[in-house]
Amino acid sequence: MTTSGSVSSPAPPPDWRRNQAAVTGATFIGFTGFTLVMPFLPLYFEQLGVRDAASVAVWSGFSLGVTPAITAAMAPVWARMAVRFGRKLMVARSLGSFVIIMSLMGLVTAPWQVFALRAIQGLFAGYGPIAMTMAAESAPPDQIANAIGWVQTAQRLGPALGR
Repeated sequence: MTTSGSVSSPAPPPDWRRNQAAVTGATFIGFTGFTLVMPFLPLYFEQLGVRDAASVAVWSGFSLGVTPAITAAMAPVWARMAVRFGRKLMVARSLGSFVIIMSLMGLVTAPWQVFALRAIQGLFAGYGPIAMTMAAESAPPDQIANAIGWVQTAQRLGPALGR
């Protein structure tokens, strides 16, 4: 009851569109940043002293492939952690690890170190499905498909612009 004697109405729910914009924006930035380095990786291996074109191709291929491979294996783990500790925390953890690992890649001195960091990145990645779930949960029932569509668009447009 309020001081005037009337019953107060509950606070309106937060606007789902704000959450949708935040999730979509973070997804776009994350996916863009993650893929922005991919075209330059072969040149980076050359700077690290790999001279043979076949070796550059092998190091590049394995280093590019290890991250999504480990990410796929870790997806169930991070999904359980998101249920237990919260989706926002898991997205922040993943994006924060990207910043740290990508910064460390600027300090490497050997090709195996790039591969190792990309493998570690795969361990901490996996925010795509969590972001999609966050968007779907915050949207009203009649807007769930729209919310998922926006996040998926960000997940596909980011790499398209990052390459």
